[in-house]
Amino acid sequence: MSRRAPALALACLLAAGCAPFLRLRAGLPPLEDDLDAASLRTAIERTRPAWARGGDAATAAAAERLLTILDTIPDPRHRRAEAARAFRTVRVGGPLLLTAYYEPELAGRLVAGPGFPHPLYARPRDLVDVEPRGMDGKCACGRLVGRVEDGRLRPYPTRGDIDAGALAGRGLEIAWAADPIDLFVLHVQGSGLLRLEDGTLVGVRFAGSNGRPYRSIVHALVARGLVAKNDATLPEIRRALGGLSDVERAEVMATDERYTFFRLAAGGPIGSLGVELTPGRSVATDPRVVPPGALAYLATPSVRRLVVSQDAGAAVTGAHADLFLGRGADAEARAGAMRERGALYVLLPR
Repeated sequence: MSRRAPALALACLLAAGCAPFLRLRAGLPPLEDDLDAASLRTAIERTRPAWARGGDAATAAAAERLLTILDTIPDPRHRRAEAARAFRTVRVGGPLLLTAYYEPELAGRLVAGPGFPHPLYARPRDLVDVEPRGMDGKCACGRLVGRVEDGRLRPYPTRGDIDAGALAGRGLEIAWAADPIDLFVLHVQGSGLLRLEDGTLVGVRFAGSNGRPYRSIVHALVARGLVAKNDATLPEIRRALGGLSDVERAEVMATDERYTFFRLAAGGPIGSLGVELTPGRSVATDPRVVPPGALAYLATPSVRRLVVSQDAGAAVTGAHADLFLGRGADAEARAGAMRERGALYVLLPR
C-alpha cells in the first residue's frame, strides 16, 4: 500500500487525469456528526504515528484544528466555514458506494483436534511481494505477489488449490477452525478473533494474501439460483452456503481465488495504514483515490460523520468506502446489510 501523506499527494490528486474519481468542490455540507466526539479523537490519535512516519505534519496540525473547531463551535454551518479555512475539499466522484466490515469471531483451537478440521495458515516463507514502482517510479504496474520458481515470479496457488492441500505438510498451521463458513468470512474480512474452548479470545490478524484477485462468491450463488442478486446480504450468503454439500460449498468458495494468511496477535485490528482501527470512524478506501491517512466526511442516508482512511482492501476500488463497525453479532448484522449510495469529501490540509 502507498503511504504517501495527504499533503504530499495533493498535487497529484488535483492533476488532470491523475485521480478520475475525485472532484474539486468549493465546500463541505454542514459538519453534522452522528457519532460521539471521543471516537473521532481516538481515531485521530491512532493515526498520528502514520502521519509522523510520512512526514505529514500538516495533516496532524489540521486534524488538531478540526478537533478544536468541533469542540468549540456548536453550529454545523459555522463549523463548515471554519473547516473550509483549514482544508481543501475534494469530493470522491460517484455516487460513492458505502459498505461495511467488521471483526468476526469464530470457534477455534490452537492445536488440531476433533471438530476443528479447518486450518488457518501463517504467511508462507516463499510468498513474495514486489512493488515495481519501488524500482522504477515511472512504472504504472501495481503490486505483484507470487513465488519465485526457476528465477521467475510465478502466481501463488489459488484458494481451491490451497483448500485441496497445496500447503499441507509445511508446518504453516497456526490454529484450527470448527466451521468452514466462519473461516471463509474471516478470510474476506481479513482480521478477527478466535474464541478458544475455555472462552479465551485470540486476535487473528492479516499477514498477507496469495495475490490472486478477489471475486465475490455472490456471483456463483446467483448463478446457482441460491440468492437473489439484490438480496445478497451476509445472512443470505451464510444460509445459502449452509445448505450446500461440502463439495458444492468448496466449489463456490473456490470461485474467489484470493486466500488470506494470518498471524496471532494481541490488541485490536490493524488496518493497512499500520494503526489500530476505530469502530465507526475507520474506513477502507482505494489508495489510488483517497490518500492513506486522509481525514474525510462521509454522508449517506444513514451515516453522517467524519472518518479517517486507515485501511484498504482488494474489494474496495474506485468510488467505494468500507466502514469498520467493530466486533460482535450486532456489528456483523449491520455490516452484512450495509449497502448505500452517498458522498465522501476528502479533507486535505491547506
